[in-house]
Amino acid sequence: MQEYIAVSPASKEILNSATLLKTLGVNALISGSVGTGKKTLAKYILPDATIYDAQELQKDISDKVMHISHDAIIIDKIENITNVELLLTWAEQNEIRIIATSLKDDLNSKLKDFFSITLFIPNLEFRKEDIKPLANKFSAEAMRVLGAEKKPEKLIINTTENAITLRKSIYFSYLFEGIGENEIMMLLEKFMLDNMQGENSYRDLVYLFEAPLLRASQKKHKSQLQMSKHLGLNRITLRKKLEIHKDLL
Repeated sequence: MQEYIAVSPASKEILNSATLLKTLGVNALISGSVGTGKKTLAKYILPDATIYDAQELQKDISDKVMHISHDAIIIDKIENITNVELLLTWAEQNEIRIIATSLKDDLNSKLKDFFSITLFIPNLEFRKEDIKPLANKFSAEAMRVLGAEKKPEKLIINTTENAITLRKSIYFSYLFEGIGENEIMMLLEKFMLDNMQGENSYRDLVYLFEAPLLRASQKKHKSQLQMSKHLGLNRITLRKKLEIHKDLL
């Protein structure tokens, strides 16, 4: 069975609703941003169900190669369904129960009406209590997969895309534990070599150095006055660089 981390009040409420859905035979929609745990929650509700990509399922139904009935399935990214009538008719004729996931809330009205219950999973920034247990889960996974003998002194925590970037950042924490200056430069060189094009490569790629440096300085020094002092930049230059890289900070 899939484990859905539920420590925050919001997640506990969602898990209670999902537990109720395990005992009901109704169709339900799970919506939320990338990495919020929609498929994990769907598998918690229907642990034995097959997950189908919406577009591929529609094609299989259209081609009449989908031969299941009296069953329950999970449809991922149901917002990508373009022939709603086809899907709903197929589900009704074959008595298919559907738990679906969606990145969007503005679904086709007929599709919305098809689902008796909708669960919305907020981003991790609104479920901060879930971050630490999720990080611990990914840390244990990384130790097992990478054969690490101990945890890094400090885990990198990145939740910009919720659990997706959190998981990546935890793995990076283990990988970076044994990486030194030479290895970092080698990785940067490889990335730059693959992405150098045109006549402005310096301008296009300098963010790889400047943005991480500014982010680290923000965390360490907090104020722009202290950042300016320790980076050796005057405050006007610093403000310009912060503006240039604002989307990455």
